[in-house]
Amino acid sequence: MIFEMQKAFPGMKADAGFDRVESFPAGGDVRFGRVCGVNASGAVVEGGGTRIAGIALHTHTKIDNYVQYDDVSVLTRGLAWCSVIDGGTVTDGGAIEFNAAGEVQDADVGTAYPNAVFRSDAVTLNDGRVIACVELHSPTA
Repeated sequence: MIFEMQKAFPGMKADAGFDRVESFPAGGDVRFGRVCGVNASGAVVEGGGTRIAGIALHTHTKIDNYVQYDDVSVLTRGLAWCSVIDGGTVTDGGAIEFNAAGEVQDADVGTAYPNAVFRSDAVTLNDGRVIACVELHSPTA
């Protein structure tokens, strides 16, 4: 068996360029690499909430996700790797929609993410999960 380093993982920032990260309390479990929104209490939840917040970033202090009341790092501008809906399609340079679980795909899944575009094709990880690079506040969206 040959071990290879994965290209990326959900919630990983895609580059070291200009970005903005804000902190929010978790309103429940929030998995890395999911679009999240702010709920009526001001906490972030997976999906859109009452308004879109950004993408939940990975942290090395947790295994798979944040839990209620954790301090969630949310990318609000920049590039990060997001979880793709099972069987979902991704078009590099295309617009993004997300479902209630915060997973992304091209279209027809739920909620459009304004000024967000894919910056890669879909990438299948060694464990079968699928991710794609997303740019938030894209000047070309």
